[in-house]
Amino acid sequence: MKAIEAEATTPAARDEVWSLLEDAASWADWGSWSSVEVEGGGPQGVGVERTLVRWPYRVRERITEWEPGRRHSYELLDGMKAEDYRSTVTLEDAPAGGCVIRWRSEYERAGPLTALVLRAAVRDSCKRLARAASERAQG
Repeated sequence: MKAIEAEATTPAARDEVWSLLEDAASWADWGSWSSVEVEGGGPQGVGVERTLVRWPYRVRERITEWEPGRRHSYELLDGMKAEDYRSTVTLEDAPAGGCVIRWRSEYERAGPLTALVLRAAVRDSCKRLARAASERAQG
């Protein structure tokens, strides 16, 4: 298994960060996706599938773990050439206040370009989420 890890800290509370993760439509605002749609239009939760679009990708994922305010895990169903790709976003209280965001992804195999895109995407998403939560906390 190959792993990708990213970490960012924000002055925002875990609940504020979680509210951004929970609202799939907001991902197009803070993330690099042009759109994110939850299958059936309902809330996100275990077993729910979503589609994330950013040219040239149209990625489908399934949520495998959903602990509000703490943890969110998902697996890639299709849209990228990566085998057994899974990710977990963990939120923890930071010692000095705020929240530490940890985004960890693993995959069995991916082509060199796909591996590069995945590394960049995980690190960028973690930073963007922290930045958006910080901006929301400031007001």
